This record gives sequence, C-alpha cells and structure tokens, in this order.
Amino acid sequence: MFVHLGTPERLALIGQEAIDMAEAKLRVEIAVLDDNPFAPREALLNHKFRVTELGPDIRSVDQISTYPIIVCDVGGVGRAFGSNLEGAHLVTEIRKAYPDKFLMAYTGMTYSLAMTNALTVADKRMEKDASVDAWVQTLEAGINEVMNPRNRWIRMRRALLERGVELFDVLKLEQAFIKSVQRRTPDVLANEARALGVGQEVKDLVVKFSATAIADVIGKAIGI
Repeated sequence: MFVHLGTPERLALIGQEAIDMAEAKLRVEIAVLDDNPFAPREALLNHKFRVTELGPDIRSVDQISTYPIIVCDVGGVGRAFGSNLEGAHLVTEIRKAYPDKFLMAYTGMTYSLAMTNALTVADKRMEKDASVDAWVQTLEAGINEVMNPRNRWIRMRRALLERGVELFDVLKLEQAFIKSVQRRTPDVLANEARALGVGQEVKDLVVKFSATAIADVIGKAIGI
C-alpha cells in the first residue's frame, strides 16, 4: 500500500504541437552506420540536416549515445558484435540500450526471416534507392519524435513498461522527467532513477536517457 500526496503534473505541460524544423535541424545530429559512402549525404546536407558517417565498425553502442537519430545499413555493419545478422543485430542492440532514439534501417536486398524479424524494432525501413524526398520526409518525422519532450518520454515509458517496471515507479520517473525538462537539468530524473527500488539495468537505462534525451530537448550539451 502507498500514499501519494498531491496531483501529478500532466505530460502535456511539456508537449509541443509543432517544432521549429529549421532550428531543430541545426541541433539534431544524425549518425550513419554504413560500410560504403552514404549516397544521400550531400543532398541531405543541402537540406540542412547534420549527417555524420561513422563507418561500419563501431564496437560499442555507446559510440552513438549523442546521436538522437541513427541510420544503419543492414549488410557489412556491426561485424564486431559477432552476429550473422550484422546491421540488423546492431539495430536491436541500439534499441535495447537507447529505446528513445529514432532508428532507421536501410537495405537494397531481401533478407532472411530472422533478419527481417530483427529489423522490426526499427522505426523505419528504407530502400537504398529511396528518393531524396522520402529521406527528407522520414528524417523530419524522426526529428519531430526526438525533439518533442512528450514524444521522447513516451518512447522511454513504453520501454520501461515492457521491462516490467511497476506503473507507480514509471509515474514517479515521469514526474521527475517533467521537472528535469522544466528546470533544464537532467539531475532530477537521474537522482529519482538511482533512488528507486528497481534493477540496476533499469537505473542505468534511465540515467543514460537523462543525460542524452534531456540534453537534446532543452538544447544543452550534457555529457554522460
């Protein structure tokens, strides 16, 4: 039994109906994981997206911690992780570590059922020959997701519930997130996560989220 005094703040308090896309593009860094040069890069740069090619051989998902949007090729990527699913496996690992990020997987081939199933965790799948218009539309949709505090938290909230975190604990974290955004500091959420009686994996997940997601939505560079 528990007693909670006061009325919880509504998540809508920090929601946004629309964002300034031109301003948001200047703040959102997009990481590309590919074993070949990323063909749409120049066109996307001309559309004012910030695109950084990290190559195919990252050895830890923490290497993409500061990038809210990840574009990942399926073949020839993530081989250091030792999976035959290559980029599809990497996408699933990124999703587990950073459930709030917007993940895009792209390929020009048809793959096995196992690989196809692994890619279901991506927010969007793109064909390699997709038009620039399709890339622009999808990346702008991704920016809307990661730069809206309400949407960003909902992505994390879903991940916490899927991990079996008690609803009341999720509510306490949500209240701390709202305060963190309002006060423009990640400490409120990080401290709440550390104080909760949840597993270390969940604590680490929320602390990483507080250091990266809150930095994105308030426009302030914060290190993990």
